[in-house]
Parts: sequence; C-alpha cells; structure tokens
Amino acid sequence: MSQPNVFLAPIDQDTLLTRVLAPFFPRYKVLGQLQKEPAHLRSPYRNMILSQDKRLLFLRNQKCACTQTTQFLYAYGNGGQTYPGNVHRADTGIFPARYRWSVIKPVLDAQEAFLFTFVRDPVTRAASAFRNFFLDQDNIARHKHMAPMKAHGFDPAQPASRNFDVFLDYVTNTLAIDPLRCDTHWRLQVDNIAFADLRFDLIGRVESYDSDIKRVFSAIGRPDFPPDTLLAQRHNPSRPSDFALSPAQRARIEQIYAADYAAFGY
Repeated sequence: MSQPNVFLAPIDQDTLLTRVLAPFFPRYKVLGQLQKEPAHLRSPYRNMILSQDKRLLFLRNQKCACTQTTQFLYAYGNGGQTYPGNVHRADTGIFPARYRWSVIKPVLDAQEAFLFTFVRDPVTRAASAFRNFFLDQDNIARHKHMAPMKAHGFDPAQPASRNFDVFLDYVTNTLAIDPLRCDTHWRLQVDNIAFADLRFDLIGRVESYDSDIKRVFSAIGRPDFPPDTLLAQRHNPSRPSDFALSPAQRARIEQIYAADYAAFGY
C-alpha cells in the first residue's frame, strides 16, 4: 500500500540554501545553529520568544494564544504599545528564536528566565486549526496542505462536518508517518512544547488565559501588567465554529491526542 499523501515539515535544515544564505540572513543562520540540537527540540526551540529584559521566555504552542502572548511580551518591553504588523516576524522589542537563537540559548541553559507556555483543549484546538486552514483559509501556510487534503477527500462544496472527518484522517495519517514533522498547528502539544524535556515555570491554559497571563507577569514583579485596556485587545482570535462536532469526532480527537489529555488534564 502506498504512503498517504501528506505534507511533512522539514527537520533537517542542513541544506545548500541554508549554508549559502546563513552569512546574510539571521533566520538561515539560526537554522544552521539549530542543527546542533536534537531533532525533536529544533522546532520547540525555534518557537521561543524572549522578552527584551530577558526575564520572560515564552514557547509558542500553535493555536494556543501565540499571537496574543507575543504581542504582550512586545508591549511589555515597548511602553505598552503592541507591534503594528505581524508580531511573529518582529525582530525588535523582543528576541524571537527564529532570528536570535544565540541570545536565547544561554538564557535557557542557565534557567535565568521565567519559562512558560499555553495549552488548549484538544477539541477546540483541532476545530480552530481546521477552520483557520480549510474553512476560512486565512493561514499563510494553507497552500502546503490543500493538495494533500484534497487527495484525502476534502471538498469545499461539502458540509464542514464531513470535511472535518477528512481533516482528522489527514492528521491521523500525518502523525502515523512522522509525528515530529506534522504541522505544528495540529501536532501533539506535548511535542510542540517538548514537555518531556523542558521544565516550565508555568503551563497556562487558553481557557483561563487572562488570569494565567497575569500570573506570568506577577512572577517577575509586574502584577500591573498587562493593564485591562491591553488585556481587552484580541490579536488573531479564533473564530467561533459554525458546525457542531459529533460524539464520534470528539472520540477520535481524544484518541489522536491521548498524550495531550494525559499530560494536561483535559
């Protein structure tokens, strides 16, 4: 039987392109630097964000308030002002690992910063990823998955509930081939945050985001941050789903993400 058609993210970035461009572009230099790290840690490391004062270290877990939290870290170091564009491409006001891994690595190794992340109920996270990529088609990386999803039976003319079953087939097949090369938006959260390898000071929940992000800043002596006016702003919020998941679909999610349920108590 032939292998299912899926998109697999690259882990090995030791390519000619990376080596040629590394002297000129920070993100390629970082890809080369991360080749020295264990394969299963390269993606989590590249998703880290360090605050400007190097006191907070955030690991982005996709579809778990990544944009909101990164904006708060930026605002924390920039007079309460959020980043005006795509904060995930910012290279000022914060230290993103995709450009500044050499700054983050010694802070991480010395455990000098408060290390935190957020997790989310696998049901709402899976539904959010499906909507973002295949219903609203808002994600800039959607083109990588459209052809494989159509090969699995995705048809925009069909009901969303039926296409969600296709999505779960796609996720299952991708994870079966290589869980580490699965797209981070639906990869297991325990892999996204290197749960077995990193010692977090706080793993917050999206479901209690406002109180948990306050706990983060309180831990470094800033209980006043973020202020209510900033907390009220929503950056890249998930849109509500207009289809109901069936009991069978929920059961499939519980099976696919069993490790996340066990680790985070959902």
